[in-house]
Amino acid sequence: MTLIIQKLRSFAIFTLLVFVFCLGTLLRVFPFFKRFISNVIDTMFPFKMPQDDYWDSMFSRQMLTGLLRYIHLDMNKKTKLGTKAYNSPLFSLDGTTCFRLLDCSKQGRPLVLSDFGEIVRDFSDIADFVIVYIEEAHPSDGWALKNNYNIPKHRTQEDRCAAARLLLSCDSPCAVGVDSMLDSANLAYGASPERLYIIQESKIVYQGGPGPMSYRTREVRVWLENYASQKISYVG
Repeated sequence: MTLIIQKLRSFAIFTLLVFVFCLGTLLRVFPFFKRFISNVIDTMFPFKMPQDDYWDSMFSRQMLTGLLRYIHLDMNKKTKLGTKAYNSPLFSLDGTTCFRLLDCSKQGRPLVLSDFGEIVRDFSDIADFVIVYIEEAHPSDGWALKNNYNIPKHRTQEDRCAAARLLLSCDSPCAVGVDSMLDSANLAYGASPERLYIIQESKIVYQGGPGPMSYRTREVRVWLENYASQKISYVG
């Protein structure tokens, strides 16, 4: 029964998206619709993106394919809040070393899957941090955006590690791992296009929503502040 419900849900989401995209394709020629969509995006997203950077890709086949993939990853991810964390295999930036995600954590400390240096600096005394680079959200040969990095879809592990080196500084304030071409981390954590997690004692204790709309670093900060307060109270 659960499988039937999941399939019906997937079909309903697919049908709704196709309808929205067909309607958007018809209306995109009207200036009022362009203004409406831009206002919606400015309201929903935590950052302001120039309209010219994304408008040409709006309601395109590549955008529909990308959104469907993100939804599929989210619905089928292995991890759930409170469950055991998946110990994904990762590669170093230079692609020469393979290690496991939980190797980045130390006993008794939460592991935060994050990419914001400010949080890393503020809480490095109580938590460990790791950035995991996965598939490219807007490849130049897929759902491409203007004025973005010219990174095509990764064909090999070398491609993915090279893209990670381009986007992530080698002097990153925390550990960096690159997902394998099996996409094991991406599939396990429903990470595309971006997502925040906190793991403690090998269990998921915080699971952020799929980005960029539900990518809320403030929630991670609040969790870490509460965790720090509990540690102080316990020691005291």
